[in-house]
Amino acid sequence: MLRTRIHAIHVGRLAAQALSGPGPRDIGEIVAAFPNSFYLKTRDHELIFVTNRELKSPITINLNSKADLVQIAKPSEVVSLLENEIRIGELGSIDLNGASSYERYLVPQVNQFAVARESLQLGSLILMIVDTHLSVLDPAGFAYSGALEFVSKGVVPFRRSGDAEHFCDAARKIVGLGGGFTPSGDDLLGGFLATYNSFAQQKGGQIVLLNFDLIESKTSWISAKLLDYMQRRVLDDQISELIRSAASSDTDSFIVALETLLPRGHTSGIDILVGVILALSLTYDIQSKTNETRAVADRLGLLS
Repeated sequence: MLRTRIHAIHVGRLAAQALSGPGPRDIGEIVAAFPNSFYLKTRDHELIFVTNRELKSPITINLNSKADLVQIAKPSEVVSLLENEIRIGELGSIDLNGASSYERYLVPQVNQFAVARESLQLGSLILMIVDTHLSVLDPAGFAYSGALEFVSKGVVPFRRSGDAEHFCDAARKIVGLGGGFTPSGDDLLGGFLATYNSFAQQKGGQIVLLNFDLIESKTSWISAKLLDYMQRRVLDDQISELIRSAASSDTDSFIVALETLLPRGHTSGIDILVGVILALSLTYDIQSKTNETRAVADRLGLLS
């Protein structure tokens, strides 16, 4: 049977590192597949995301193809590397020749935080008027009560005490909460930690990292890896741009970046953005000695 041959156009830096090494070899197996993408777990327990969409990230291989990837990438199939070609079981291959390298690795620690209160207010207003069904903002959703407790026992006290251990205790309780491929609780934490950690040291705080083994014990391996990458600021272009726009006072660019991320998945965009807005509000409070976090949380219906 002839293989379906697809060409890669971009390879993220971490994906390239995972593929590097001597000689032909098995590199891992497919752990999930969809019409537009699939996830590869390497032998070193890293995650590579392969997609025919344009969004780039350090762990992504972008394809120049509209092929139905479910037809060539089956869960549990072995993926091997032969020179500049990734072979997927017996049915498909990805030609890496000519693919450009996506070099961005970490969103850098930003040197300023200039997000305007207007940006936080507009961002939370947008989240109030969109369809939030089954997201962390849906009172009938599986993750809502957990998000409520996370804000009251984790985020708000963190503003006053800076106690990272107490915050992590509250954060761990929402890992795995909610439905979907990546649970809402994981997306909320990913958005929060990616944002907070990008500004933490510049504000004299400490980076907050949840233990991966504990995360993995409460959610799927893929979601645990994605959350771990986000907390370590290994981010795709959309989330990176949203955080970078918060380092300026340009409300228009911030709102455009927010609205670009909003449609992601069924609720992932909303859930990530809730985390981003809460983290920005917390950082704003630390800088300005205000109580914007409580105001934003109350506006979103997340303050008990």
